[in-house]
Amino acid sequence: MRIPDISFFDTFIKYDRLREKDIERYTKELASGKKLLTPSDNTIDTVRSLRFKRLNNDIETYNRNIDLVKGTLDVAETTLGNIVNTGQEVRVEIIRLMNTGVLDYEDAQILRDYLSSMRDYIINQANVSVGDSRLFGGVKSQIDPFDPTTGVYQGETLETTVPVAKGVELNTTFNGEAYLGVNTNTGKMAMIDAIDEIIAIIDGASASPPTRSLEEINTATINVTVDGKDYGNVTILEAFDIGLSKIMQQRSKIGEQMVIADNLKIQNDTMKVNFSELISKLEDADYAGVIAELEKSKTAYEALLASISQNKDLSLLKFIK
Repeated sequence: MRIPDISFFDTFIKYDRLREKDIERYTKELASGKKLLTPSDNTIDTVRSLRFKRLNNDIETYNRNIDLVKGTLDVAETTLGNIVNTGQEVRVEIIRLMNTGVLDYEDAQILRDYLSSMRDYIINQANVSVGDSRLFGGVKSQIDPFDPTTGVYQGETLETTVPVAKGVELNTTFNGEAYLGVNTNTGKMAMIDAIDEIIAIIDGASASPPTRSLEEINTATINVTVDGKDYGNVTILEAFDIGLSKIMQQRSKIGEQMVIADNLKIQNDTMKVNFSELISKLEDADYAGVIAELEKSKTAYEALLASISQNKDLSLLKFIK
């Protein structure tokens, strides 16, 4: 009596394949550093890992948008700061003019040239761009938001934004009408309205024959409506202050957005690290454990081969002999 060769062979093949499969798997785990080699290894952990990877991809997109937004916000804040600083200098001259008046024609022309250059500078700053995108034109960012000659706003009130976190969006372009204190009655910045009125008075007083009087600088009024609020007829200085105050307010709002962007970047980076650690726990192999399992499988395989070698020629006749 002896074990049939085919049964002996089938048993050998069965355990040979099992040991080889184990050795192959542990070798792949060591080579790749991953314990999830196929989705079927652990369906639940695979789904969890894919979800965390998707969240990390979203965070990477948010962080790229934050880098873009921070550059835009920095340029916008600096621009409004330049306009505010210029406006404060011009305001000093307006107050001096109202208090002392213009002594003669030469003084008037010097003041006119100064105000004209400051006017052009403010409009030029308001037309600032990043690349080929004008920041204060809203979605209409391919043309100057303020006409370089007339100073009239020709941009859009609708702004463009990008997501920087779930449910949070920050500006990449701005509504120049709101951010630069545009007087909707004239379409120009209230500050520019005030400067233009002073220039018109000086030009009228300097004409021959004069059509206006320099004393009108203290009495002239401008009908101002800014950001939906109707201020009615106000003096030149009041109109200038309304526009300047509005720009200062909007500058602080941009500063707040910059703080939000910085805080969200830190938060996103922290979340990305946490998700990466969770992915690692789900996917990464335990090298010490895998090496131990690999050695066990090798030992079992060697024992299998030794057992086959020792028992392949056994038969009842040899036992009796």
